[in-house]
Amino acid sequence: MSPYVSFGLSMCLIVGLSLAATAYIAVMFNRRAKADLLAALTPLADVVEGEVDAEEAVVTGRYRGHLAEGRVGNAPNGPGRVFFTSVVDGAGGERWSVTGRKPKQPDAGIEFDVEGSLEPPIQHLQSSAKEMLGGFLTERGWLKVEYDPVPGYVRLTRPMATRRDIPSAAAFSGALDAMVELAARNRNVQTDG
Repeated sequence: MSPYVSFGLSMCLIVGLSLAATAYIAVMFNRRAKADLLAALTPLADVVEGEVDAEEAVVTGRYRGHLAEGRVGNAPNGPGRVFFTSVVDGAGGERWSVTGRKPKQPDAGIEFDVEGSLEPPIQHLQSSAKEMLGGFLTERGWLKVEYDPVPGYVRLTRPMATRRDIPSAAAFSGALDAMVELAARNRNVQTDG
């Protein structure tokens, strides 16, 4: 047999073994990632007495009379991942949002970006959201609270530093409590205004 043919066959064998090993490693990493995600989301499912969908990285259920959801997703305005905590409460009315950012300087206050109506009832609601964000935003970074009447939810968005940065059951429950309270205030403002 020609040395060129021998070399070509041995290279094909090496490439085939490399592809098989790469496929095996990819499958194992995928299984491990799903197992980690399932382990992190299961305590959250207990909070909402619901279920976990590891394929979609979402927990759905009910919390204090509201449909509730915790979801890992892509950041809406840039690269990165975020965790959404939302409760369904379709009050109608106007969309609004408040984003709080804590700068790197330890003595700097929280900076807020507000979107939505300038009407006094909505401004009061946004002030409530600012207070809530101030309680949650203890470290540098950002958080966003929003109400959107089209899907009918009040939602807290927080960035994830890593894929394992899913809130604990206690933190998830605290965020849901805040969203339920904000949903009630939003309903009062949106239906009275």
